Amino acid sequence: MKLSAVFSAALLAVANAAVVRRGAPADANDVIRCAYSVHFDLGVDGLTIIKNHFNALGMSYVIRTSFSSDLANYVSFQLTGACSESDHVETISGAVSYSVVRALNRPAPLKVSAAPVQQNPEFIHTITGVNALRKNNGFTGKGITVAIIDSGVYYKHPALGGCLGKGCKVIGGYDFVGDVYDVNHPESAVSDSDPEDNCSEASHGTHVAGIVAADARNITTPGFVPAFEFTGVAPEASLLAYRVFSCDGKTGNDIVTTAIYQAAKDGADVLNLSLGGGPSFNDEDQDIAVDTISKAGHFVIASAGNDGASGIMTTGNPSNSRSALSIASFDNVAAPFSALTIDDESFIYSLGSLNPNFQDNQVLDIMINNIDADASDLMNDGTGQPRQNATGKALVIRWGDKSFGGSKARCDYAAKSGASACIIYVNDDTWFSIAGSAQIPSMLVTHSAGKALLAAVKAGKSPKVVFSATKKIMSPLPTAGTISSFSSAGLDIDLNFKPDIGGIGGNVLSTVSPHSAEFHKYTETYGLMSGTSMSGPYVAGVAALVLQARGKAIGFDQFRGFMLNQASPKKIYQRNETNSPAYQGAGLVNALYAATSKTLVLPASLALKDTENHVASNKLTIQNKDTVPVTYTFSYKDAATVNPFKTGDDFTQDATTITFTDDQHAQLSFSEKSITVAAGASAEITVQVVAPKVTVADTYPIYGGYIHIVASNQEDYEMSIPYAGVIGAYKNKSIWTRKSASLAARWGPTVGVPAESVTTGLFADRDFTPLTANAAINGTEGVPVLALAAHTSRFASIEVMYQGDASVLKAAGFNTSSPIFIQIVDEKAGAAGVSTFIPLQRNTYVDGQSVLAPVVYTFGGFAVDAVGNFTQLPAGMYKMKFSAVKNFAKVDDADRDEIITPVFELFYGAGGAKPAPSSSSTAATATGAASGSTATGASSERPTGVATSSGAAGASSSATYIPVVTSASSNAYVAPKPTASNLYKSSALAVAASFVSLVGGLLMF
Repeated sequence: MKLSAVFSAALLAVANAAVVRRGAPADANDVIRCAYSVHFDLGVDGLTIIKNHFNALGMSYVIRTSFSSDLANYVSFQLTGACSESDHVETISGAVSYSVVRALNRPAPLKVSAAPVQQNPEFIHTITGVNALRKNNGFTGKGITVAIIDSGVYYKHPALGGCLGKGCKVIGGYDFVGDVYDVNHPESAVSDSDPEDNCSEASHGTHVAGIVAADARNITTPGFVPAFEFTGVAPEASLLAYRVFSCDGKTGNDIVTTAIYQAAKDGADVLNLSLGGGPSFNDEDQDIAVDTISKAGHFVIASAGNDGASGIMTTGNPSNSRSALSIASFDNVAAPFSALTIDDESFIYSLGSLNPNFQDNQVLDIMINNIDADASDLMNDGTGQPRQNATGKALVIRWGDKSFGGSKARCDYAAKSGASACIIYVNDDTWFSIAGSAQIPSMLVTHSAGKALLAAVKAGKSPKVVFSATKKIMSPLPTAGTISSFSSAGLDIDLNFKPDIGGIGGNVLSTVSPHSAEFHKYTETYGLMSGTSMSGPYVAGVAALVLQARGKAIGFDQFRGFMLNQASPKKIYQRNETNSPAYQGAGLVNALYAATSKTLVLPASLALKDTENHVASNKLTIQNKDTVPVTYTFSYKDAATVNPFKTGDDFTQDATTITFTDDQHAQLSFSEKSITVAAGASAEITVQVVAPKVTVADTYPIYGGYIHIVASNQEDYEMSIPYAGVIGAYKNKSIWTRKSASLAARWGPTVGVPAESVTTGLFADRDFTPLTANAAINGTEGVPVLALAAHTSRFASIEVMYQGDASVLKAAGFNTSSPIFIQIVDEKAGAAGVSTFIPLQRNTYVDGQSVLAPVVYTFGGFAVDAVGNFTQLPAGMYKMKFSAVKNFAKVDDADRDEIITPVFELFYGAGGAKPAPSSSSTAATATGAASGSTATGASSERPTGVATSSGAAGASSSATYIPVVTSASSNAYVAPKPTASNLYKSSALAVAASFVSLVGGLLMF
């Protein structure tokens, strides 16, 4: 049996319609009401078509943005008043495809701080080969243009050239929005050719631009002289700046799409997009734009995302585009930290967030809580009852083990001891932030600082400890050259290879505007930020160097090949295993070899898919671009295996519980262990991959590694081809969570859901009582619904299936030939909406930047009627179906993950008491309920003769509700196919706010 048309539409974008629909549904949580974008065939006048179309309909509209060239023909508009996709958008003549317009959040770097104040060599450019390439080969990005699509650029900054236009570093650009743009009101846009940003707090675009091409050497302009000189990756590259974010607030993805097209038209060789977010499919407008311009010879660099804390498969758009490089983040070699002095020696510190109120040049009279704590490896120092009277002292406490109490507990202990300040020293070289105590100023210091204090006191001295609010020192980072903890991990949702490669994104120094510097109280117009927003432009700068060296004529596959072939795979922090390609892609970018190597190996990565779709035989083409024959030798090295699921727990684990193991590796063999390729020639080898066997069901480990290639003309540096795959039949991975002890323990208590009720389904009452057959559900009071997404799906829905005479629903205004989607209410957010999710974005335990924790919804008996309004369902017997398209979806029932509840009785009445049954054989209905109003006259009576969970009239059961997976079992209600005109009626559902936080908004990094 074929999948119902609503699923087919989600997957095939209404392939049988004249206009293809792409992207999110009209009621997704970040959609701008009645705003649409349309792609037309090249050469037609889209603006005139739009004008004539809506004039004929007598409708008012506002053009949001438009673009037309030999690359693309694109128009976005916003209708005023009521709007309908089927009536008003699908009927536009000459349209090729259309999408709703989505609001994008503005840039949000993870960490912002002032610049260091002492000299620092450009360590950052040493480990990436940038210094060597610039010194040995003289490549600086000259002649290459990089577009920055962001919040604008403060081009008046001397490190960015100080001017705009011909002869300047920033040669041009465009401001699409102005200073006070409201994404919901396109008429608020004030566009011009000046992309300056000196009003945003983060100065995100200016920081990004500086990473690419700043030159902060020999600056004498007051207010812009750096504490030490530095350069961006490609200091002689030219920049184009496209401002798509205003001073604050959001923008639309139509604005970003237009900027992508415009940058390509204006001659950008490389485009940097530090935006995206959360697990997603690459079918949005900006993804189409990336694919389009890539085919025309423009190279797109996009940040992978900052959701590393949420675990695997969190890379977002547009980095998931096949035509973009998705960029992971590696930590910098060194970073500046605030510093105090102990007997005139500097040590770094981090202030407690609850009370950071130390005074500049304050002398701290310290007292050690336990002089033997470090020597005895004491884990509970600073807990229990105070050991001594510390009145007026800064009490020094060992961190120990958090399970005995965190920083708040230990610094509250210090306050209880009478201390005037709290100093916690760490056990080793780890570093983190603390809360501390609200009662007294608190700080964290290094283990070496703690040892210095202990040594002085043991020697009978009183160490002089002086706090400084301004002093900073450059300190090596123990995590240098390893993947940043925030960096989003792959693979993508279809097990394609993402991220592609990594750049430096942790603690990166760059330029900021005067406004931003003043806002953050910096002493200069330079600052540090962390995020894949920073690693993206770092790689964009490397791309400029590579294109200068190799020429602009290389295609995307060759460009990607040179970049990935020469990247350097890195180990897991404090582990011997090489990190998984799912986290670091090909590894840390190496500019020197990407620009100068005389070998190209394609494909540049191997996506081996899952066990059922395993790609066993892989051909590699080795191109020798040297003038002499070259011999190549092949080997491989396993990477750590990622274990994202626990046995018996179907929820995706996060960074705190995912494990990396040195097992379950693939076996590789080569048709040739070595091969000699003539000058200027190519040769093929075949790589056979035997995937690991499935040893534990339903855990779906990600295995991988790197094929190493040593060339006789490059023996000092190995090339590599990353490979990765999944063990198990991934299409069988459940989308809905049914059983998860981890989610029950970590999320359930935060929202009051008992552990036994942490499962996808409908519940009998607000106490989350499991649903049993024939249980009575009070629609007036409302009952909880949990839609717990263990995995991202292209389309998911929750619908009710009436178990009585269909005429009852018809009389109430419902279309019984289509699925009847319920209204779900997120009471915490004060939002209501329809229960369709395109896509259904997976959940995590705690809200991340774009991957969110589950939401508790309420079902109050309302559903979508035949005309797209919310109407109260007639009282009676129903089942509820949770349905989601599985991984690698095909249009058939076997590819759905379904949960169908037992039969329940829906009734209405205040106070929770179910009225006594009536002798009436049918439920009274309210016909003609319109405009989302509550249907009048709906009965709370039980109709007689309706089928129950056994399929027979009058049968009953007291069995506990246990969700099951079903395809289309004989006793399950199968919804008939809806008509095409009903597929996307959700635009008529006028709701006050978003309805689902399951679908995370696109965020900036």
